[in-house]
Amino acid sequence: MVLACEAPERAAAICSWCGEAAVLELAEAWSDHAFQLETCCHASYEEVCAGMADDPAWARGLLRHLGAEVLLGHGLRRVADTGCGQLLLDWKLEIRPVSFTRAANFVRRHHAHNAAPTAWRYGAAITNGATLLGVVMVGNPVARGLMGRGTVEVNRLCIRRDVPRALAWNACSQLYGWAAREAEARGFERIVTYTRADEEGGSLRAAGWIKEAHVRGRSWNSPTRARTDRAPLIDKLRWSRTLKPRRALHRLPVPPTIMPLTLDAAA
Repeated sequence: MVLACEAPERAAAICSWCGEAAVLELAEAWSDHAFQLETCCHASYEEVCAGMADDPAWARGLLRHLGAEVLLGHGLRRVADTGCGQLLLDWKLEIRPVSFTRAANFVRRHHAHNAAPTAWRYGAAITNGATLLGVVMVGNPVARGLMGRGTVEVNRLCIRRDVPRALAWNACSQLYGWAAREAEARGFERIVTYTRADEEGGSLRAAGWIKEAHVRGRSWNSPTRARTDRAPLIDKLRWSRTLKPRRALHRLPVPPTIMPLTLDAAA
């Protein structure tokens, strides 16, 4: 079938399915990543959808040609297939400023097993279009032996579980990479974080971190200092990335950015 969108001078091309003038337009595109095509017939519609699912590069070029980026104001990364018969507009991920309060509230709502930190040194959010996907919070090392040695720790990295996984592809790696680069720019020599021992850590490897130690799970409660454990007592892996800090630049506080949310207005 010859598609009407392929060349303006061939707008009168005939659809091989219905025999009418071929039509292919972007009828609707929404901030929740869904979109709707308009075609001359149902058979043509099914053919185009099957083609987009089979060839993501062609799908991205088609949606760009039909004006999806201009309509919603974001750069298209790909057309994501959720695996459930639904295609979504997957925008290029962006790292954005976020306030401590907003990041902490996000962690409280979305983290699977840990509470939010009580303080931080810095942090950021990551978005897919207008959708807030996750946050990273970086602070002082929790382990006493790592304190005061030019080291900071990713205390929390949280990605939402209530959005299609296809939209969050590569989000963890980008946040880990950003956290390390920001630590280096601030003059730190090393950054660490922990994962559960049963987690693979693929996002950390992709961001250039290495696995350096196996840490036995233990309680923080002791006779000399009574404390309540807020996380499961499970073995963990410590990951790190060695940095090459330059002279730390003076940084003015970054005001919180108000990001419109589409799927989590309360986060």
